[in-house]
Amino acid sequence: MLIPAHLPLLLAVAQGAGPQAPEGVLPIPGGPELAVVRAAAPEVASIRVAIPLAEEETEAGAGFLLAAEADARMRALAERIGASAEARRTSHAVVYHVAGAASELDHLASILREGMGPPGAVVPEASLRRLRMEHERRVETPRGVLAARLRRALAPSAPSVFGTAGSLDRMSPSRLLAVWDHTHLRGEARVMVAGSVPPELALLLVNDLGLRDEPAGPAPAGGDDTGSPLPEPEVIRHWVALGYPIRSGDEAGALVAARFLGEEEEAGGGDFEVGIEIWEAGGGTALVVTGAAYPRSREAMEARLASMFAEAARSITEEDVRRLSDALRTEVLLAGRTPWGLAELVGQAWDAGRGTAGTDDFLRTLDGLGAVGITGLLGALDRAAPVREELRP
Repeated sequence: MLIPAHLPLLLAVAQGAGPQAPEGVLPIPGGPELAVVRAAAPEVASIRVAIPLAEEETEAGAGFLLAAEADARMRALAERIGASAEARRTSHAVVYHVAGAASELDHLASILREGMGPPGAVVPEASLRRLRMEHERRVETPRGVLAARLRRALAPSAPSVFGTAGSLDRMSPSRLLAVWDHTHLRGEARVMVAGSVPPELALLLVNDLGLRDEPAGPAPAGGDDTGSPLPEPEVIRHWVALGYPIRSGDEAGALVAARFLGEEEEAGGGDFEVGIEIWEAGGGTALVVTGAAYPRSREAMEARLASMFAEAARSITEEDVRRLSDALRTEVLLAGRTPWGLAELVGQAWDAGRGTAGTDDFLRTLDGLGAVGITGLLGALDRAAPVREELRP
């Protein structure tokens, strides 16, 4: 089964706001960090707040639960004024986002303030049940177990944002409150405002968000999660996953290479499965190749995995690179057409540590890509020793 690189993966790698990227981050003593960007729709404003969160193993899943509870509160308030709102957990942060009429900025800020408030006195059971189901789904199949093992090998210190069996069993209102208390602070937040909002008005909005300066209680207890061993599923096929860390600055080339590899694999056939993905792992990027084959086809699959980079390096052309680069460019520009999309493009790059002007850099990199550069990248991948995980029948 082929899983090509796609837009959500792209956004996690290198993006900002395209040609309308903010000139910089406005300094505010004591925080939060604030960036303002002009959007093409002056009657609409979008405000996105990201609270960075790197959970310990014993509290994994807390960010997802905080976001789920906040999302319900925010959506109910947004419906009253015809606005859009959501809260969600990303790999870097808990994100609160609202958009609506630029004339309703005070109401938009109040929705965010309500969403970013403390969690309730009871762990939301529906959300906890969803997390348990998601965890079970991910570890009950060979593909899920293999992916979990490879992620752990690529980024040992980054537990799953969906939690583990052990962390979810130990989740409590006090643990959720402690995580919230030590993360939802002025000095930690990043605020992205997209629309025709003067910077001085954006600064006033920041003061309406209700962010605190200091935590009120002790930090949540950390430690290792010893109650969630990965299962050993019964398999009838041989499964392999190879992870190739990508150097900083090579993300655009890796996306083009991944798409070309995916096209080649779709056209190549074979009595086995091969997939190509781009992952974000532990603050970096990895190109991941997966394969699955019945015993009779295992050797053919292994040979294909061993040769695919060299074969792609020999066959890729300037026309291929330009076509794939243009497709990526179009996706980025389309994604940033609205204030909401623009704030997301900027915010996701910012959260990933790539600044608020990431798309400009990304698009410039795409413009400069050629077959020689992609061939060199494929050659380097061919010579690299990947992180390897496998499941045997």
